[in-house]
Amino acid sequence: MHGTIPILPSTDLDRTAAFFATVGFKEEERSEHYLVLGSGDAELHFALQDTATAGQCLVLVVDALALWKRLHEHAVTGVGDVADRAYGLRDFTLVDPDDNQVRIGSPIPSE
Repeated sequence: MHGTIPILPSTDLDRTAAFFATVGFKEEERSEHYLVLGSGDAELHFALQDTATAGQCLVLVVDALALWKRLHEHAVTGVGDVADRAYGLRDFTLVDPDDNQVRIGSPIPSE
């Protein structure tokens, strides 16, 4: 196996694409019922559904704190608090308009 890509639900693909554009994801592919967003090596896939049961995933980035600060500076909604966790990541949760929880994290820098 080489990698895993989550498929999250979306009740509105246009709204989903616009929301994740604020985080740095760009639309890579789209069909009537499916959306692929990418940022660097990370991909998020969304399937259109009439009603969505929220999903969760983890996106690893180089510097979660820097991204968290940028999102706060731009007043992006759905951004939780950033913290250093016992499991070795500095992370925060981003909740999209369909209540999907995208945890964004990076290794805690050694000082």
